[in-house]
Amino acid sequence: MSVTSPARSVIDLGTHRARRDPARTRERLIAAGIDLFAQRGLHDVTSAGIARHAGVATGTFYLHFPDKLALFRTIVFAALAELRARQNEAGATQPSGTAAELRARLDTFLEFAEEKRALMRVLFARSAEATGIADEIVAALAPGIERRYAELCDAGRLPPGLHPAVAAQARAAAVVRIAAWWTEDRSRATRSEVIETLVALDPAAFSPRPTP
Repeated sequence: MSVTSPARSVIDLGTHRARRDPARTRERLIAAGIDLFAQRGLHDVTSAGIARHAGVATGTFYLHFPDKLALFRTIVFAALAELRARQNEAGATQPSGTAAELRARLDTFLEFAEEKRALMRVLFARSAEATGIADEIVAALAPGIERRYAELCDAGRLPPGLHPAVAAQARAAAVVRIAAWWTEDRSRATRSEVIETLVALDPAAFSPRPTP
């Protein structure tokens, strides 16, 4: 007579529930991934470990994601989309292209970082295996910044020698780097200091507005 272990019973129960509610299972896998990636980094986490942490069988993991990197990317880009949406909403409350708009966007960004600390450790991980993801985050952020700089250049509010695409790449890379640095240890600078320094370093923050 075979005896089923308590641990196996939990997994079987989780798998049964997973089949009945795939959306909920996906949420549990994402939550488990955020938790484990934040604790250990991408390299030291396995698909089986994520499934176990979520309370489902390893096979159930593969019904939702082909591998752990696919889950990692899902987490990163969902977080980035949420962050952009929140920043756009905050920025819309201020005059376009002003230091006030930039401060609103940055304040929302840091609020997001404080609210979702584990997620931010995943999003802005500086470990070697996440380098490609960081490059993709820069690529995702840069177009919006480039459009803003291009509009200001066309309006004559930035130096004529400034190239919007070059400036946008530099700006996006700096924000990602500072995010990683500050998220690792928030005692390095206050929230206000981070905001004011990033504002001061933005070429558009204090650009002259056209005379009426």
